[in-house]
Amino acid sequence: MTWAAPNADAVTLGEMDGELLSVSPRDESHVGDAFTRRGGAVFPPARVASSKPRRPFGQQASLTRERSDSDAVDAGAVRLARQAAGAARAFLFDDEQQVLRAVTEHVRAAAAKLLAGVTGGAGADESDGERGDGAEFAATAEANERSALGRRFSTGSGRLPLSRSDESIAAMSWHPTLSVLAVAQRDGAVAFYDVGSAAWDARTLAHDAQSEITGMEWAKFSGGVLAVACRGGVFLWKLNCKSANEAPVLLKILTHPTKTSFHHVSWSADGSLLAAFAKHSSTICVFDTVFDRRTELQSPHKVVGLHWSPTGEYLFVATEYVAMWETLTWKKETWDLAAGCLLIALRNQSTLYPYSFPGTPPLIDAQISSPAIEFPEREVPSFDQRISELVGGKVQRIAWDPTGTRIAVTYRTGAVDLPGPLVVIFTVAWQPFLIFTRSGLLRGPPNAGVPREVAFASSFDGGALLGVAWSKGLVTFHPFYLQAQP
Repeated sequence: MTWAAPNADAVTLGEMDGELLSVSPRDESHVGDAFTRRGGAVFPPARVASSKPRRPFGQQASLTRERSDSDAVDAGAVRLARQAAGAARAFLFDDEQQVLRAVTEHVRAAAAKLLAGVTGGAGADESDGERGDGAEFAATAEANERSALGRRFSTGSGRLPLSRSDESIAAMSWHPTLSVLAVAQRDGAVAFYDVGSAAWDARTLAHDAQSEITGMEWAKFSGGVLAVACRGGVFLWKLNCKSANEAPVLLKILTHPTKTSFHHVSWSADGSLLAAFAKHSSTICVFDTVFDRRTELQSPHKVVGLHWSPTGEYLFVATEYVAMWETLTWKKETWDLAAGCLLIALRNQSTLYPYSFPGTPPLIDAQISSPAIEFPEREVPSFDQRISELVGGKVQRIAWDPTGTRIAVTYRTGAVDLPGPLVVIFTVAWQPFLIFTRSGLLRGPPNAGVPREVAFASSFDGGALLGVAWSKGLVTFHPFYLQAQP
């Protein structure tokens, strides 16, 4: 992969042959066509919008294809683009109608040829519109995203802060065995998107007391149990994703001892234990869902995050320090710094620390397995050298793919203290020793906002599938087709 930012008007499709590939209206090399010809799948994004009743609009249809009556004048352009993209399930940009209007008014013929090249579909008749320079379309899209902070960086680095209350996505979680993504909305509803069929499930999870969702996670080996952390407690829902006619069931509502809201949840490897904590609390509640009992673990400091190890032998808790419980005797160990390797980012710092655990429970033996990964702010030029992005800074989110070879990181820059517009991808080599390498940058659709959540699917044929939730209510899916290791 090349350490360069995608062009300002580009959208990243995914990884193929060790390189992140992006397409843009100015693309003349038919990168998208090469991506699909080599077996790559282009997944349409899913739009999430809070609405009444408590569910996304569109339900069984892809939310990106919803259209209001006021946009009826653009129906011809919509059909034209979809016909051109039909052969390979086109990657539809955010704010579809706005983009297509720009295509129609400025470079209809060029954009139609691009979509045909990207997806392998039939192109539009060039006589239908005036020929134009692709840069004109790029400038139009870019101008819509410029902010009052100046034009030094690209659209992502220069946008004004977006209030989280204006966003529609609160949290998301992949099903442990299916290509189904649970998406929690700011209005308290949880919807389900099937990536394979590119459609929303008609069923949603909603309850009067289920509001202000802060986290959720599927349980393994449970037949579809989803834990939702919110103001009313932890809601345990059961949903049979393989039977669309079976209604979801609310199994139980777990409450905090002090009746405060839970902030985060994490399931053990076998789905029998659920760990949760409340914001600004030093207590970790471990619920045994089999025997219906609760155990409290006390930390000397306020908890900010927790995760089970992939095997369930350790419970990691992030506070002002790093705490670890082994789950046989529940012995705790603490370090002043921050499966087989744990990656830790300290609050408001630009360094990642990898730890390995060579011992077995009840032994707690942690050691830094490789040099710390420095993630300082730096200007990274785009491929076309027209703009540069400020990449690096305070780590916000980390996602490690199931193969253990890709890591997705979001960040917050210190210069303007805004979320970075790109997702940074690291590659991981395990032999002959552990090595982390900055390998590429991922950009979302125009007007998608900034990345808020990143998560890899539990499984994906040929590699890994990354889901990215953007601040403007869009979820994009980026496949990583990984090369076999020699």
